[in-house]
Amino acid sequence: MENIVILGLDYEYNLKIGKMLSDSLGMFFLDFKDYVEYSLFSTKDMLEKCGAEYLKKQQKKCLMSASEFENTVFCIPYHYFFEDNNKLFESAQKFYIYFSKNKLSKIVDNDTLSVDLMVFSDRDYELNKACNHKIKVANKKIETVKCEILKILEGIK
Repeated sequence: MENIVILGLDYEYNLKIGKMLSDSLGMFFLDFKDYVEYSLFSTKDMLEKCGAEYLKKQQKKCLMSASEFENTVFCIPYHYFFEDNNKLFESAQKFYIYFSKNKLSKIVDNDTLSVDLMVFSDRDYELNKACNHKIKVANKKIETVKCEILKILEGIK
């Protein structure tokens, strides 16, 4: 099976979906944020000691390396995926896990999501353009969202 990339603005929710999918499909799971921290040991220290430009280059190397993995469900934060790197996952099935701006505003719990809300229409446009599939979460249970993705994947086989 091709790799699967889970994208969207609620990263914590995406992680839950990604883990459920990988378990259901017998695939590996990769939380890209954890992978970067593991690979670079400490992005905070690297940023302080080497600067933003160097850190960005190292993060890009991590993404390039991860893009070579097989049989994997990836959860990748928006900012990593869209920094000139989204071509690395062209052959993967990319799912945009969509929450409305209103729904996202009710769960804002970090600075990244606050920024995403300020530029919601731009983020939404980019995600729609980059992904093969859009799953509207609305008030669906997480199990329903997972089943919807599995049904789409079954139709692709």
